Amino acid sequence: MKRLFCMLLVLALTLSFGLAVAADDPVTDDETGVTSITLFNCDSKPDGTSVLVPDTDEKTEGEASLSFYVGMGQVNEMKLSEPVDGSGYDTLEFDLYLSDVSLFDRFNVQGQMDSNLEISSSGRCDCQELAWTLDSIKENNMGGEIAVGWNHIILPLSTAVETDGTDSDSGPLDLSKINFMRFYMVGETSQVDVTVKIDNFRLSDWDDVTAAERKEKEDRESAAKVEAKIEKLEEVTAENYATVKKDVEAVRRAFNRLNDDAQTYVSKSAMTKLEAAEAKIAEFEANPPSDEPTDEPTDEPTDEPADEPTDEPNNDEQKPDDQPQEENPPVQEPEGGCASSIALSAVALMGLALTMGTAVLRKKED
Repeated sequence: MKRLFCMLLVLALTLSFGLAVAADDPVTDDETGVTSITLFNCDSKPDGTSVLVPDTDEKTEGEASLSFYVGMGQVNEMKLSEPVDGSGYDTLEFDLYLSDVSLFDRFNVQGQMDSNLEISSSGRCDCQELAWTLDSIKENNMGGEIAVGWNHIILPLSTAVETDGTDSDSGPLDLSKINFMRFYMVGETSQVDVTVKIDNFRLSDWDDVTAAERKEKEDRESAAKVEAKIEKLEEVTAENYATVKKDVEAVRRAFNRLNDDAQTYVSKSAMTKLEAAEAKIAEFEANPPSDEPTDEPTDEPTDEPADEPTDEPNNDEQKPDDQPQEENPPVQEPEGGCASSIALSAVALMGLALTMGTAVLRKKED
């Protein structure tokens, strides 16, 4: 009897431990502070008609993501093994991978393709259901555009289209027992070469998500302002370190005022520049430069030429004092030059002519 009691006790503890492990308790993200509960982790192929393929290489959490190609008749049904109680949550989040963003262009042509992401509490589609089109998913990538690779999608439950159904199971979605999901992309085209992967479906509170987004945006903006101040710092030199020190200290105080999250958004290169400036200033203060230039005048003679004029002739081709002078200096011509010489010659000729004329007259008289 005692042995039977012990066995039953061990079995009960085992079952209770197993239930505790299997239960999906709310989890708070350390980075965003958002509390969420797992809806479907995509670690394995779900029950139903799904052709989803587990991918253990490309994933955002857990063991795998689920992959499929877009094409005609591609319907992925995901039956949850146990209903999930999403009471108190108003947002659906999941991670979406695309190999080509042109996929969205195919949904802009009326009748070409159709797509929906659906969650239901009826165990099937088109009843007790909320649905989103791919076009609405495109507009909810954490406030940014869809890109190639992984995207984080946030879908408020209030933005979904509600399907009640027309049979005995008709009615609105019961958040306390979500048990079915469907994600399909079908249309009048053959299979296209676009790979889609999904992972980490969870329910969270939209107000918490927006608060986290707002805080992150504010932190990044504050960090950007401090980084801009760091980039404007002058290079520290022996001449300016005393002046630049005030600017460096002001930037350090601005950085210290940032909260822990905001400080992580300041780039490593900016922090390296700030720390290098601080180290350089400390080095100059410990060993002040001794050969700093000064503007005070000195009495020492300089080799620069004087600008004052002198009375001495400036003959660039003066001969040395010890060079012998010429013995017969050239005779300088009298003032008047060539014109004076010509005038004297004319007077002499006139006198000669007068003398000869006088002689002729005397001879005739005789």
